[in-house]
Amino acid sequence: GVVLLMGSTSLCAEEESPKEIMHKAMHYIGTMDKFSFDAVVVENETAEDGTVNKYRHDVSVKVDRPGRFRIDMKNETRDRSNYLNNGVFTMMDHGHGYYGQVKAFETIDVTLDHIFEKYGIRSPLAQLLYSDMHKRAKFKTSKNFGTVMVDGTECTYIAFSNDLREVHIWIETGDKPLVKTYSIIDKTDEGEMRMNTSLFWKNSSNVSEKDFIFAAPKGASKISVNSAY
Repeated sequence: GVVLLMGSTSLCAEEESPKEIMHKAMHYIGTMDKFSFDAVVVENETAEDGTVNKYRHDVSVKVDRPGRFRIDMKNETRDRSNYLNNGVFTMMDHGHGYYGQVKAFETIDVTLDHIFEKYGIRSPLAQLLYSDMHKRAKFKTSKNFGTVMVDGTECTYIAFSNDLREVHIWIETGDKPLVKTYSIIDKTDEGEMRMNTSLFWKNSSNVSEKDFIFAAPKGASKISVNSAY
């Protein structure tokens, strides 16, 4: 869909500040013990000649707090899965037939920080896996554009900005403030880079213990994972 840039539409409502709305949504997701969702991620990259190239990723996420998740991501060139289970983080590249494993920690939060800080590994949609993301997000400016309909669902539309990025978020209204869709605009790139993500939340009954058990496919090779520093 069309992403409205900050300042391109009028400020409609201020019953709650954008920070309060964001805090409520991230806190709600952070307190969900077990959940799953599918996501469609589209990266828009503007070339020097003005051509916009689009790259689509289909992602499936399952979480069972405090220490288990599974993320499957596919696009035209990649087919990968990440697992966290029983203190082990596993990355599987189905296309190339290899996988790597590193020692993890008891919680998702600590493990995500560890694999990024030590190995430079970023997990897809990690911002929705943290239990304390409401404490981590920091921005200079924000706006509340009021309520809009997104695919038949009433959502509050808020936006945030700092020196590096601009984030637009549509959050479902009501007692379950789930993130419906969001867009991230990279302000550091010479050619504008924009990532649009649509989320499709599922019933937690879709999550079972076997989802997090990694079994190496026949013929797959284990490789070492070296520290990035």
